[in-house]
Amino acid sequence: MKVVGVLACTMLLIPSADAVDALKTCTCLLKECRLELAKCIANPSCAANVACLQTCNNRPDETECQIKCGDLFENSVVDEFNECAVSRKKCVPRKSDIGEFPVPDPADLVKNFNIADFSGKWFITSGLNPTFDTFDCQLHEFHTESNKLVGNLSWRIRTPDGGFFTRSTMQRFVQDPNQPGILYNHDNEYLHYQDDWYVLSSKIENKPDDYVFVYYQGRNDAWDGYGGAVVYTRSATLPESIVPELEKAAKSVGRDFDKFIRTDNTCGPEPPLVERLEKTVEEGEKTIIREVEEIEGELGKTEKTFFETLMEGFKELRQDEEYFLKELSKEEMDLLSELKMEASEVEKLFGRALPLRKLR
Repeated sequence: MKVVGVLACTMLLIPSADAVDALKTCTCLLKECRLELAKCIANPSCAANVACLQTCNNRPDETECQIKCGDLFENSVVDEFNECAVSRKKCVPRKSDIGEFPVPDPADLVKNFNIADFSGKWFITSGLNPTFDTFDCQLHEFHTESNKLVGNLSWRIRTPDGGFFTRSTMQRFVQDPNQPGILYNHDNEYLHYQDDWYVLSSKIENKPDDYVFVYYQGRNDAWDGYGGAVVYTRSATLPESIVPELEKAAKSVGRDFDKFIRTDNTCGPEPPLVERLEKTVEEGEKTIIREVEEIEGELGKTEKTFFETLMEGFKELRQDEEYFLKELSKEEMDLLSELKMEASEVEKLFGRALPLRKLR
């Protein structure tokens, strides 16, 4: 378990994080979340999530990529690992984007909003943030319960082969007693997430072009300051008649509605397996060619193993003792030595048959 655990930590964290922080995270996981880490490695979906996260390292959209991996490979084992690593033991540093989605001026919110009018089925037909807001087939059904707005939310996650997963959750909102245009979704157990909704504009008259325009910001144990905006409509497609109102409301919070993305709510059936397999093969061939070209360019057409590349990075950092070594505890220094030793042993075990390209 220890060798596998160290390697899992290394694969997951070292390439994208500062080496000292990554080593501290690995130490914490091996010490505090050993059982959860073992379960993750042994679970196909959780292990696939770790492999998927590797592909996100050092990308401009690294955070968005990581979230997409979580969307694809979500299950109870992943949740259990995150609960330990992120919430309970805080092994993973918290990402902060404070200021990217500021709280709107109260003057820019609706003055009246009856949550009972929000009852029934609504589609999200336009969204600002591609990471959270623009999934296919977003059908949300709301009702009131004990002075709270309760939403049964469902959406689709596209898979690389052209299929999809249907996800669902339930959320509860409490209306601000002094500002009707603010709804709070707090007191959640998973990652202790908190979402604050701000209703910028709305029209609910039991007509086809009814809408509710929501801007939101949120925080959880992993990320402080995420946000976005969505347009709820009774219609599955965005009515053109309401666009001028949406443009004005978006501008009030410094956003350009032309940059919003319209969603696909056709909610059609999953493509036949044959079509999905054909697409997988075609996309796979393109990906393999692209990956090989990228890696050959990076490595100067030399065959370096993942572990060789990793150890070279550590050697470079170890040359700067003032920056690296003096910041490590004895336990972390021991782990660093284990990383060097155990990577070498695993290389021997597999006969040096783990080139970098096979782990990408």
